[in-house]
Amino acid sequence: MSRIPPKRSSSARSKWAKHQILIGRKELAQHLPSTQRFAMRRLWRFIEKFEIAIIKPTIGHSGYGILQVSQLEKRRYAIQTEDRIIIVDGKRTASDRIARMTRNRSCLVQQWIPLARIDDRPFDLRVIVSRPHRKSAWAVTGMYAKLAEADYMITNVAREIMPATHAIEYANLRPTPTRKLIRKIKAVCLTAAKRLASYYPDQRIIGFDIGVDVNAEVWLIEANFKPSLRPLWRLK
Repeated sequence: MSRIPPKRSSSARSKWAKHQILIGRKELAQHLPSTQRFAMRRLWRFIEKFEIAIIKPTIGHSGYGILQVSQLEKRRYAIQTEDRIIIVDGKRTASDRIARMTRNRSCLVQQWIPLARIDDRPFDLRVIVSRPHRKSAWAVTGMYAKLAEADYMITNVAREIMPATHAIEYANLRPTPTRKLIRKIKAVCLTAAKRLASYYPDQRIIGFDIGVDVNAEVWLIEANFKPSLRPLWRLK
């Protein structure tokens, strides 16, 4: 059983601490990608199960240090960081290269989500949830889509943003009513905000990175306690 972190501000930056809190809520667990502390043996179990896995720093932002590891053939692997792809032969060679790239950093290994795409570019959604006071109700106060740059595997370096409704309508999703999907996304984020607030009661704003896959399933990738509001201003 996962040990829930104590109510301390020191864990507020940790993706692992927040994941442990969120997965403790039954209705959120189904929306969370499988995530564990990084160890090479766990990475290979993820590759065996999902074929592609994400390695990310436990504490970090802007996509820095994120790796995508995928199996191409029986003994050939691809390691991608931003738009750079390294092809290696053999699990040992791949492990050595990954170890050098993650050295001295605490990381997580996470299930890769096949994000929906627009013109073959993956996108995710940033949902801003806030409240004026610690006893106030949470509300969704902003939402937008981030499109990955061409050949990039993450959206953190996205230079193009658009309204969430436009992205959903233009994406290669299984046909689903846009309003219904937006309502589901908002419900997931509000439930997650309430859950996190029970451990971080002074928190007034949270930015959720939400993935939508090609089957229109909603995935809560991570929560950011200091989200930038600048992209929302750009849309106005």
